[in-house]
Amino acid sequence: MQKKYRSFVFKKAATVAGVLLSGAVLVFGQAQQVNLTAGPASVTLPDGNTVPMWGYNCTPLAAGVTSTATCAALSKSSGGWSPVLITVPTGSDLQINLTNSLSFSNGNKVPTSIMIVGQLGGGLGDATQRTTTPSPTHAQQQTTWSTVGVKDSNGHPLTNNPPPQGARVQSFSTEVPAGATTALTWTAPRPGTYLLESGTHPGIQVPMGLIGMLVVTNAPTADSTGKETAAGTAYAKISYDAEVPLLFSEIDPVQNNAVSTAVNTAGFSETKVWSGQPNGCGNPSSQSYNTCYPPIVNYRPLYYLINGQGFDKTNASNSLFATSPALIASPPATGTGNVLVRLVNAGLKMHVPAIVGSQTTVTSSAGSNTANGFSLIAEDGNVLPGVPRVQSEVFMSAGKTYDVMINGTASGDPALPIYDRELSLSGNSINRDAGMLAYIGVNGAGAPSAPAIGAAKANPDTYNSIVPGNTLTVSDPSKGVIANDVNVYGVKVTTQPTQGTLTLNTDGTFVYAANTSWANSDSFVYCGNGTASGPACATVTLGPASVESASGITVNNIAYTANTATYIAIKTPGVLSVDADAKGFPLKVLAKSVTPQSGLTVYMDVNGGFTATSPGPGTYTFTYQAQNSQGTTSSAATVTLNFPAGSGLKVSVVDAASKAPIADYRWVIEEDRTFYVNPNCTTNTANPPAGCPTASKGANGTTVPPTFGVNFHTSHMPFVAQGCTGAKSCESGQTVLGVASVCDVSTGVCRPGTQKTAVDPSQVVLDPNKRYYISVLPGDAADPFYGANAVGHTMSGAPIATNLNNGNPVTVLAEATPLPTGKLSVMVFEDDFPLNGEQDSGG
Repeated sequence: MQKKYRSFVFKKAATVAGVLLSGAVLVFGQAQQVNLTAGPASVTLPDGNTVPMWGYNCTPLAAGVTSTATCAALSKSSGGWSPVLITVPTGSDLQINLTNSLSFSNGNKVPTSIMIVGQLGGGLGDATQRTTTPSPTHAQQQTTWSTVGVKDSNGHPLTNNPPPQGARVQSFSTEVPAGATTALTWTAPRPGTYLLESGTHPGIQVPMGLIGMLVVTNAPTADSTGKETAAGTAYAKISYDAEVPLLFSEIDPVQNNAVSTAVNTAGFSETKVWSGQPNGCGNPSSQSYNTCYPPIVNYRPLYYLINGQGFDKTNASNSLFATSPALIASPPATGTGNVLVRLVNAGLKMHVPAIVGSQTTVTSSAGSNTANGFSLIAEDGNVLPGVPRVQSEVFMSAGKTYDVMINGTASGDPALPIYDRELSLSGNSINRDAGMLAYIGVNGAGAPSAPAIGAAKANPDTYNSIVPGNTLTVSDPSKGVIANDVNVYGVKVTTQPTQGTLTLNTDGTFVYAANTSWANSDSFVYCGNGTASGPACATVTLGPASVESASGITVNNIAYTANTATYIAIKTPGVLSVDADAKGFPLKVLAKSVTPQSGLTVYMDVNGGFTATSPGPGTYTFTYQAQNSQGTTSSAATVTLNFPAGSGLKVSVVDAASKAPIADYRWVIEEDRTFYVNPNCTTNTANPPAGCPTASKGANGTTVPPTFGVNFHTSHMPFVAQGCTGAKSCESGQTVLGVASVCDVSTGVCRPGTQKTAVDPSQVVLDPNKRYYISVLPGDAADPFYGANAVGHTMSGAPIATNLNNGNPVTVLAEATPLPTGKLSVMVFEDDFPLNGEQDSGG
């Protein structure tokens, strides 16, 4: 297939050469040249944030050099970073003179190269031009799993022996050192639309912005007014009246800043492998920190661009891209007035372009037909076979290119919107109506007018919520400073307040900590959209709050009854569930106000939950005060805790084989409401045994209770109590940031301590007329085991009989680990009466 394909290309090339021979001697005799410079740059995004980039710049050719190839920036913004567009006539050789200006502080220099995806040239495909670096050292290492003490058959400790690693590719094509200029050539590149990008460390240099588009075509011609004079030829037998290139790309500001920091750090090496381990170049405490590239697996783009431009509602014209030529001839040179839209995905994520309101005319043997959408002409520079397929969108994976055809709109019609249906329509995860949205201007069409599109206007704000010495937090963007603004985003403080400390977020939320001496009022000024003055700036006034009195907070006494004799745990909102603030301010428990009576220990969560322990059964109390967000404190409320006497349940957890006791385990007791069949009451009889239900219909009635099939609602097992009995099960030895901690308050809030409070199952209050089930997890369940050395135990459980006072302990058998291989025995039988509670012998 490859051989046939190449023959086809050569035949077509020969045909083209024959047709154009008379006027193309100079074109084939020398390569058409463009000059590119790769260097550091920056881009200012619509929200005013500036991100470091690397990019290509088109520079003039040397004196005396003429070329029919063109090079231009795709972005309409003057200065700064932009992808580039290189156009070369079909059949011409292309020469790119690449100058590498990627030089940074501390003498750091970075090589680069160019790769045109889908075209051989520039060193791509030539193994002698490829640059590699040695693979990082993968020396033998001691094993890091729990069997480190195990030795091999020779008595040596087990080691990890990584297989040999080949060299890693640094550049896929001819590498250009920093400070050098190299001529890179492509021989008669095939017609089509192609992605141009760096071939050196593409995972780093491409997201940094070394991207562009190559178009190989015989472009339409136009007069001085921009009106078409002759149609262009994209591929054999495919002509068009106008074209527009659209390149989709992304920016991850975190990664770009990390790369920029790294290449400007003394000691940087692009071959050094990132490591977050101690002394690694990714560890902030290491002396070699930031001397290597960051890991690209953390790539998370936050800005989305078309032709290097994110949509900005305050300047929609920046995202209006006119066709070339700008005006289609009347009548069109092709007879249909079609526009070729060249789509390139230069990002690392997939995108799905859709053109709103577009139509296309498809000609087949059955005639011409106009449909909504666009026609797919070519993919990755390859013409698609058959009648062009019509779609309203097209899926583009990373690096994909598509040529699609649409009908040109009439003069006076609005521009056609194009956007990403994958919904990359935000900026910095904050700004809406941004990202990959643009307009295609045909025949002089301009950006549409809409209420949402217009100049930025910031409006003043007032917050009468300040209490001296307290902090005002506005965390909801709908309540922030830009909630009442128009097309304002990316706000920053330009004038700080004078009586407190302010932290203003770009989405308009803020935190203001008032000084204790705060008086009367304070204010600050912010500006959005990267401005420092003008209509996108406004003043925020901070006024005093109307402080609520203590009588506005209602606190009520509350009582709890524990399930155990000495321990109780109440989750959030706990004691605050019966409290309220008349003005709706949020409440919390004032921790220093909690006062337990003698013998009672209380660990309180400010959100109302708590755990408490008592020395034994009885009634205990503690008091607390609630405090609202203004700092107003309520009167005291009393919490009564009733600790009833435990059931005295005896639980014995033992090894299933040796019957050795296991004293350290975690346990959970639930009420067993599953359907219960008394083994003594399984036969229908007129005279049931003692303890069985009495026959309800005489001798012919049934004493067998209904089966699970008609009592499925009884399978619920309500939680009764839980606890732990030893150091491992009570999580002894845990620390948080180096401090011994126990995380058992309310919903997992941590407190200083060595381990959770041990609670024995005997302390649980149980109803002797109910059935229960206890589940246990031995403390040694997580202990590692090697081979046949059983050192841990699995989870287990046992039912608790209704008669709790018989003196016999509930014995729980825990299997040792590793568990033996399971064996299953299966019996298949026919049950003619599945609801009668018996196995029928007739089946």
